[in-house]
Amino acid sequence: MKKSTLFKKSILIISLILTLGLFAGCLIIIPDTGQTGTVYIKITNSNWAHHIYMDSYSNFLGTTDYFGQATFYLITTGYHTFYAEDIDGWYSGQKTQNIHTGSNYVNIQVYFNY
Repeated sequence: MKKSTLFKKSILIISLILTLGLFAGCLIIIPDTGQTGTVYIKITNSNWAHHIYMDSYSNFLGTTDYFGQATFYLITTGYHTFYAEDIDGWYSGQKTQNIHTGSNYVNIQVYFNY
């Protein structure tokens, strides 16, 4: 009788731990708050037009002017990596920065690719 009760209690405790562990894992996920900010991009060491991408080269934001500056609105808050590549493909660089609500200034230094 004692073995059966101990076994049932053990199964119950293990089940509770697993269930709580699964729910605790869900609590770590931070929901998207829908907040956005404005990002001012500046290519610090080049006066040339650059294509700007965010988080991957498939997410094209736009092109800087010939002074290496651009402004992008409605960028979601959180950590983002901004990639810059000149329009000829000779120079590129990247910068990861935490974007918050309001104004954000991202300075990217580009380097010769070849």
